[in-house]
Amino acid sequence: MKTIVILNSKGGVGKSNITRHLAVAAEQENPGAVVLCDTDPQGSLADWWNAREAETPQLAIVPLSEFKAKQPVIAAQFHYLFFDTAAAHAEEYTDVLKAADLIIIPVVPSPDDVRSLSRLTLPVVKQSGRPFTFVMSKARLSTQLLVSTMAALSEHGAVCQTIIQQREGYAKAALLGSTMLEDEPTGKGAEEMRELWNFIKSRIDERVISSKTKKKEVFNG
Repeated sequence: MKTIVILNSKGGVGKSNITRHLAVAAEQENPGAVVLCDTDPQGSLADWWNAREAETPQLAIVPLSEFKAKQPVIAAQFHYLFFDTAAAHAEEYTDVLKAADLIIIPVVPSPDDVRSLSRLTLPVVKQSGRPFTFVMSKARLSTQLLVSTMAALSEHGAVCQTIIQQREGYAKAALLGSTMLEDEPTGKGAEEMRELWNFIKSRIDERVISSKTKKKEVFNG
């Protein structure tokens, strides 16, 4: 099972929106093989799922303290796990981060968000030793603020070139328990989320290939 964790200690950066869209994108390619995990006390992801007509992707409510013990059970049933996190101290997710195949860090392009990220989230992510990537969220294209934020983040790690824009359709989909992939499958919102999912898959695949190469080198040595 591939575990994708969406993390940022700051609230309001679009974590749940990205989580549910990526999960639906994965589900459309892998029917029945995707599960969401929600530990956010606000229950944004659970509320969305309960409003949903479709029964997939499936949802697992797992207390954070029990995740490490229950992960093998979940792994035996699904191919992808998308883990949504709360606006909280990143240290609370240490066990989850260690299990991640990739950590996605949504960032709103603003000086306050970058400073908060550098203080609260990034040190914990780097300490986990797991691969991570930044994703620009709730952004407006062709602004100097977006360009400067991406440049600043690139000094710390990979920055996805697909920009998740501020769109009214995301809010509407959240209310209806759907996604723009389902509501407007040929629209710009669906397109950017599919591009993001393809990027995430490529990052995971790169890590798998790299891991296999290292094992082969050790064996040959």
